[in-house]
Amino acid sequence: MNPNKPSLLDSIVEGFAGLLDALGLNGKRLLWKWRQKRFNLGEQGLKTEMAWRAAKAQHKMCRECRALVDRAAKTCPECGATLKGVSTPGLSRSFANMFPGVTAVTGLILLANGFVFLLLMMAHAKADIGFGLFRSFDWELMVRFGGGLSVPYPMADGTVTGGEWWRLVTAIFIHASMMHFFFNSFLLVQLGPLVQEIYRSRFWVIYLLCGLCGSMASQLTRPVMSIGASGAIMGLIGLLLVHGLRNRSQLGQAMKSLLIRLILYTVVLSLVFSIDHRAHAGGFFCGAFLAYVLPGGEIPRSSAWIWNVFSVLGVLLVLVAFGMVGGLGKFF
Repeated sequence: MNPNKPSLLDSIVEGFAGLLDALGLNGKRLLWKWRQKRFNLGEQGLKTEMAWRAAKAQHKMCRECRALVDRAAKTCPECGATLKGVSTPGLSRSFANMFPGVTAVTGLILLANGFVFLLLMMAHAKADIGFGLFRSFDWELMVRFGGGLSVPYPMADGTVTGGEWWRLVTAIFIHASMMHFFFNSFLLVQLGPLVQEIYRSRFWVIYLLCGLCGSMASQLTRPVMSIGASGAIMGLIGLLLVHGLRNRSQLGQAMKSLLIRLILYTVVLSLVFSIDHRAHAGGFFCGAFLAYVLPGGEIPRSSAWIWNVFSVLGVLLVLVAFGMVGGLGKFF
């Protein structure tokens, strides 16, 4: 909708506002609200149109000489600079336009967590079980959805140690409560784009490895259920902390400050909720180790395909894991 071009609906609203004025009512206020709403709709439509154009664009811009080059080009034909890391028209750019500051991979992880969370809420509603901001989901339902389990549970056919390996994966995407989900989502939005900026296409593999290490540290060492993305997120913190310290940058100092705050948050939250410290430690040390063995920055062209394969295998692993849970008929 063009905010500057009057329409038939504008004429109708203006006529109705005039009628209200004639009756001694505040028609001008109605007209003002309508124009504000119309302007906001026009702005939103313009943003949507720009996002669509960005997704369809056939060119991208060189960061060095600002020349427009073909979207498939690897190097700039004008100055010879590499175009790796330059935003390419498509899904990633559209996502960046709609959600500034959130990278596509971070957004997809958030969507996956949110989708599982929504399914749990639907299952709760179907079972007519109460749910609130601080109240946890029913444990039986979380087990059905693939919550990490190391000891037999009435509604589980087995355990991680008994062969249900997929719980190590599915547990990463399950959250116990709304507060649990929002807190982890907040941290992921803060840390994910930073990790992806440094480690590029390795981010998804790093996130999944840290989550798996957190799951193993928790599920294989204690007889309780383990769920949540906290292990993966603590892995990102360990990764950034060690990377910053190794490179002697301000990032290390910033991450030290963040780590101290997170420890304080964890102590406070542990007084209210049950905190899985083993999963946190497992993920953190995994991230710290990966920071030592993985270099940051651009990925060499000779090994880029390997990380692409690992990323695809990671997605398939998650799909297979949830397929194993769903195939056993445990969702609803």
